[in-house]
Amino acid sequence: MKDNIRVAMIQPKPYPEFADPRNLGHALMLLEKLRGETVDVVCFPEYFPYHGEEELAQAARQLEAHIVAGLVEQDGDRRYNTATLIDRSGRVLGRQRKRNVGALERDRLGISPGDNIFRAFATDFGKVGIPVCIDFWGQPDAAGQLADQEAEIIFNISIFPILRGHWKTGAMVRAFDNFLPVVGVNTADYNALIDGKHYHQHGGGSFVLQPPKLLDRQAFNRWFRSFDNVRDWQLIELEELEQIHVQEINLSTVRRYRRDFWKRFGIERR
Repeated sequence: MKDNIRVAMIQPKPYPEFADPRNLGHALMLLEKLRGETVDVVCFPEYFPYHGEEELAQAARQLEAHIVAGLVEQDGDRRYNTATLIDRSGRVLGRQRKRNVGALERDRLGISPGDNIFRAFATDFGKVGIPVCIDFWGQPDAAGQLADQEAEIIFNISIFPILRGHWKTGAMVRAFDNFLPVVGVNTADYNALIDGKHYHQHGGGSFVLQPPKLLDRQAFNRWFRSFDNVRDWQLIELEELEQIHVQEINLSTVRRYRRDFWKRFGIERR
């Protein structure tokens, strides 16, 4: 298992309609910019590129990286807003359907809710969770289920017509409760066209949150005694424009000290 992984956050400016086939071409163009980079995971936002699982699988093989993408999954007569995890070989490693589906998604896009069961997926660098948008930052169930399955990092793909400012606050609470890193990826700022009506998507603000890197138990003890706030858990927050940012994230602290962290606070977990 790697102690440190490299994550590429892709904050794209989509075409106005979620299902526009040009979004897939745009996603592939952005992935092409990562050629020559060594990355373990590439993460897109919610509903981007909407479709193109086979093309993304090919890109994952070429980059030798995992890809987390916002795809719409059709299952019979139901449609789901799904975070899809593709491994380095191009195999679909996992899917996570969004549970808390907003009125706009339900009424305008025909999205059905998922089953409220959140699954951690084992990769070659550790266990990951991929809850979609408000499922993670707005409700405690997803983070709790995933931490109980020993997830070591969360990829929270999102898109925000409202509450962009609260997103990071909610995610920070979940990161603290479950003592794990969180990668939150949004779109860039743009105007969406949904069922003929324009909606301003307040873009940007993609972030990485991480407990501090602690090398040994003495360092953990010293840090805990002086623990006052979690402001330094934020490693990066992106601006509103389209961009790609590669961030190194440490997983060793979570593996070694999460249960010690819970024990110090008297937090009862499985």
